[in-house]
Amino acid sequence: MNNNIPFNEQQKIAISLIRNDFRFVYTILCNMNQLKSNYISFSMPLLGTIMDGAEDWVKSYNNSSKNKLEIPTFSVEEQAYYEEMRNAIKLWDNSYETVFEELKATYQASDEYFSNLCKPIAKKLHLYDIFGADLVEGEFCGNTILGSYCTPQYQFGSSDGEKIKKYAEIMGAYVVLFGAMKEYAVNKDFHFCYKDYGGLVKSPVGNDFSDKFVLFSLLCQTQFVIYCVDKYITEECTTKLRVLYLQYYYLSKILQEINSKLYTEFTMDASLISSQFRNTMAHYKIGVALKPNEIIYSDPFFGLTQKFFHCDYYTTKQFVLENLNALTTQIKAYIHIDKG
Repeated sequence: MNNNIPFNEQQKIAISLIRNDFRFVYTILCNMNQLKSNYISFSMPLLGTIMDGAEDWVKSYNNSSKNKLEIPTFSVEEQAYYEEMRNAIKLWDNSYETVFEELKATYQASDEYFSNLCKPIAKKLHLYDIFGADLVEGEFCGNTILGSYCTPQYQFGSSDGEKIKKYAEIMGAYVVLFGAMKEYAVNKDFHFCYKDYGGLVKSPVGNDFSDKFVLFSLLCQTQFVIYCVDKYITEECTTKLRVLYLQYYYLSKILQEINSKLYTEFTMDASLISSQFRNTMAHYKIGVALKPNEIIYSDPFFGLTQKFFHCDYYTTKQFVLENLNALTTQIKAYIHIDKG
């Protein structure tokens, strides 16, 4: 990042928030031995949102300023790849019917792929693994069906490592160019493990794809942001609220459809749902949201939560976190699972 460019205050804030998010990316990469391989798959929607938002901010800045940032922007192929990655975070923003059918199709593709790998007798008796689940501190924080959906251009049994590596290079460049090569402190005692499901027990919520598997996936993704982002990183960082809020935001609408279809009574306080806040935060549009006299330098979000919700960063984050935790408790009770 060129320190000689005369950025205005809103631009400086946007850069600092982008840097924080890429420090999160750098922290993940530095701790892959502890996190296990599936963490990257489950974090794809978050990584895509960070990368796409930052690249969009760079393009917008360069289009409106005579002082250009010498930072690469997406090729056509990279644009498509990261858009698909980012859009996975909006899974729960779809209708319940769409979510059900998307996950069902991925589940069936997994079933077909793994059944074709086993001996005929095992296939006939359905004695083969269908998917795996990742657990953190004993809590379900991901499953490979959800992970497959979240991974751009994924096909069972086919992985182009060189292409993925090539697409990841621009993210690495942004980590360096935004000066984000400093790890956040993490909980080194967190226990990450993996459990396969197949044979007689194909799922913790039944042996067939069902509404309960959709709710199980919703639980996994919600607990991923709680445990693998908020709890795992022990330092407070603005990425935490960004990630927690996006999950909170996209769940608000579909819960109503779930309750209507399944005759459930899942509740979540939606009083902090704001499309304006979500857009500002997701795309680093600080200049649009905050006037210079509205900036609060002592607050991690520089006054964004005060502007939209009339409360500070920490109060906003605690409210969102409490609602997500309460929702996971309700879902666990309904699908009759606790820890793995």
